[in-house]
Amino acid sequence: MNMTHRARGCPFITNVDGEDFVIDGFAKYKGYGDECKTIYFAGVATFQDVEKKLVFPFCFEYSYETDE
Repeated sequence: MNMTHRARGCPFITNVDGEDFVIDGFAKYKGYGDECKTIYFAGVATFQDVEKKLVFPFCFEYSYETDE
């Protein structure tokens, strides 16, 4: 069963090339008992300045294989 959860630690602020972005998103974990074996993340990086608000959607998948 795959479940979608607000990603741990979200929202958070990170600095990229001297600019602060707010990162927020959701994660879907595949597998039971090992949350990090396969993770899908979908979210947005939001940058706000005086003139405009820029929103950059992004997603990624991470997985690893174990011998267990």
